Amino acid sequence: MPYAAADRQEFIKRSGIDPGTRVLDFGGVLYEEFPFAVSGITARKQLSNAVIMKPALVPFKDAAFDAIISYHYFDLLPTDLLCYVFKESARVLKKDSNISFMVQLWTPQNEAQRSSLFFNELLKASGAIYNHEYTDISRELSDSGFCEITVETIKRDIFIPRDFIRSHLMLLGNLVKKEQEEGIAGIKTLAKQYFEQVNEYGEAMLPALHFIAKKI
Repeated sequence: MPYAAADRQEFIKRSGIDPGTRVLDFGGVLYEEFPFAVSGITARKQLSNAVIMKPALVPFKDAAFDAIISYHYFDLLPTDLLCYVFKESARVLKKDSNISFMVQLWTPQNEAQRSSLFFNELLKASGAIYNHEYTDISRELSDSGFCEITVETIKRDIFIPRDFIRSHLMLLGNLVKKEQEEGIAGIKTLAKQYFEQVNEYGEAMLPALHFIAKKI
């Protein structure tokens, strides 16, 4: 997502991570901004310093990292998996080190962001993305061995270029076809809502929640 480059840079700045430390990038989204980090990915990509891993089974020894970062990768994981992810994160972090991550806030502030909400609802219906509640994340972090949990609402004004919107529209066709073949309810109605909304207002990234927590 090149249109979100400035947002990623702001996320890194807020995270306050020393470039000289050993960092795990959960999901490998920040490989351009953090080329020195270990990119923990779940599918093979052409990335340097990348390690294939399962989200709930991190293949590193205890206290191997000074920090963990993740930019919207946790949006792709179901809530019941986050408890295992946070426990593994606590295990591989050094004492008093931080985990810093962002998840989407499904509360649009304008009509362009509402287009993204409709698109997210489509992805959610197909099992491709998940809506995490602030209270659930905070509880799982606390239960996994983290303290000093802070959360900041990030109100973004980032419009999605038309080229990327076209890719969303192409995906809609595939989802509607999937609904017909597999009987997934509601896809066609959501697709119609998204199509009408994005044609009139365009599309912008939703707000986000930025969590930072310290390992006990």
